Amino acid sequence: MITPCRPWGMRRSPTELNERQKHVEALDIRPLSVSEHERYLADWTAVQSKFVDEPGQAIVDADRLIMEVMQLRNYPVSDFEQRAADLSVNYPALVTNYRAAREIAIKNEQLQADTEELRQAMIYYRSLFEELLETEPVVVKEK
Repeated sequence: MITPCRPWGMRRSPTELNERQKHVEALDIRPLSVSEHERYLADWTAVQSKFVDEPGQAIVDADRLIMEVMQLRNYPVSDFEQRAADLSVNYPALVTNYRAAREIAIKNEQLQADTEELRQAMIYYRSLFEELLETEPVVVKEK
């Protein structure tokens, strides 16, 4: 029996959400170190700068950079649906935007995305990227 897929806008059952949360907890997601944060922030700045002259390539690079940071933080990245589900646990407000950015990235690969769509994808990717750049908490020692 084939079960129809539910659109992402519909609510998930508490059991499904609990299972997804347990899955993400088992991944041992880690924050970036300060040096990793700085490196990827510089990479992101370069990607954004590229958007002016090469918007299509900038979207390809933004998607790749998101996956690199996710992988570094211990998210599995081989399957987009799994990435989106895993992200939904810690970043529920950003998953819809991530999905929209990915759809535009696919249109871009097919040379069917216009400049406005590419601009919107870049905004979506940037909001997720900023959240993924989380660093280790700074511990202040008392004297």
